Amino acid sequence: MPVLAVDETLARWGDLKDIPWTGILVGNGASCAVWRGFRYRSLYDQSCSAEMTARLTAEAIRIFEALETHNFELVLSALKTTSLVIQALGQNPATVDGLYLVIQTALVEAVKSVHIPWANIPEDNLRSIKQALLPYEFVYSTNYDLILYWSIMLDGPSGFTDYFFAPRFDLGNTEIWVKATKVLFLHGGLHLYRELSGETIKRKAQPFQTLLDLFGTPLVPPAVPLFISEGSSRDKLNSIYRSDYLSFAYSQFAKHRGPLVVFGQSLSAEFDGHLIDAIRKSEAKILAI
Repeated sequence: MPVLAVDETLARWGDLKDIPWTGILVGNGASCAVWRGFRYRSLYDQSCSAEMTARLTAEAIRIFEALETHNFELVLSALKTTSLVIQALGQNPATVDGLYLVIQTALVEAVKSVHIPWANIPEDNLRSIKQALLPYEFVYSTNYDLILYWSIMLDGPSGFTDYFFAPRFDLGNTEIWVKATKVLFLHGGLHLYRELSGETIKRKAQPFQTLLDLFGTPLVPPAVPLFISEGSSRDKLNSIYRSDYLSFAYSQFAKHRGPLVVFGQSLSAEFDGHLIDAIRKSEAKILAI
């Protein structure tokens, strides 16, 4: 293994090929390399924009303000719980259900307005991403878009595992006995949904419908999209701890062993402090950023 001095010299990636990299943390910069539309722009701001057909109403905005958040998953989950409570009291939940539909519709339109369709991505690009990730033991992604997931699923998920051995994530079944690259979505994804119980399910594409087509459409039992789109590091960590899957993924990242590559992730203290803390707790003593 080469010994590199810590100075102003920037090592070339080719010079580091002999280091046994065991994991890679993939951030939004990687998605932007595929589609410039993924550059950070708040989904909340997008949903309030006059250019959107289905934008947030004044009443919906007041819900976000009352909960002091821009996190759609948190607001939708709160409204669903409120609706159930109102029904249990024998009252009409129509107003709450209407707000839920307004917010969900605005979220779906905002996400779809910035996300590149499956058909617009050359398969060679997805295949190149898949081959680049395959050598790692662990792939950690903070992106909620579908680029990475579409890549590992291209031509079948051979060589990869995402801990979903059934549609529902099982915290009691997380042992991997076969050699495979383990993929964890630290901030959720458009293919993941959280049920009211807190359990996480993974949605799959259907004939003639991609995951992007299905995003936001109703599920039985009810479930809300599971992804963290923005907010401070503290807010992100609070959302992580509300989810069985995200809590598991974060704990695995904090226990990572071996040299780690950080690609397209800014690691700013304000927005990524929880990731910085996890890296410090891990045994990843060698980093390539």
